[in-house]
Amino acid sequence: MQYADIFGHLSFLLAAFSFLMRDIIWLRIISIISGLIGIMFNFFIPAGPLWIPIMWITVFICINIYMISAFYYSNRNSGFSESDLNIWKNNFWGLTAEEFRKIRNIIIIKNFNNVKIISKGQETKYIYFIITGKLQVKVKNDIVKELITGDIAGEMSFLNESKANADVFSKKDTTCVVIEKAKLRKIMIKNPTFHMSVTKLFNKNLMKKITQ
Repeated sequence: MQYADIFGHLSFLLAAFSFLMRDIIWLRIISIISGLIGIMFNFFIPAGPLWIPIMWITVFICINIYMISAFYYSNRNSGFSESDLNIWKNNFWGLTAEEFRKIRNIIIIKNFNNVKIISKGQETKYIYFIITGKLQVKVKNDIVKELITGDIAGEMSFLNESKANADVFSKKDTTCVVIEKAKLRKIMIKNPTFHMSVTKLFNKNLMKKITQ
């Protein structure tokens, strides 16, 4: 195997590994490293340099650098505590600082220990965003999904304005951001841009559940 082949494999392995990151900042950092190695691969291969892949990889690197910089710039000017920033990054990434501030005003932090928080067929008053610990989604006492940090429970019934389609139980020492649906919906109705951002956040989480 030639050295160029090693760079090629390493670039793609890092790109794949980045998608396993729960932390969006680390995902972008690893993607940048993957891109830099990819540039080296496309430059030094025997048929190279291949300028079109190099150009587009450079564009993707610049986008990731910009997004990381924008996040930390927003942090510096937001006035949020370290705890707020961790919640923003892990649970509400994609919202602007001003949008997260609207969320921050209505959130409650709760700890759960081996309790049912959502009952199938019942109206659910809250949406749960996992900070630490795990939630188990059960149908007929069978575990169909295990939710971890960054995941959401209760968003589907919120989007569809329907009753819960499964039971959800917390594991021991699980901490969640809890948001009352009525309060969130009230803010979304008044702020169309915020409405779009939150809906996009929920849809992204639903897609992640489907693909896992």
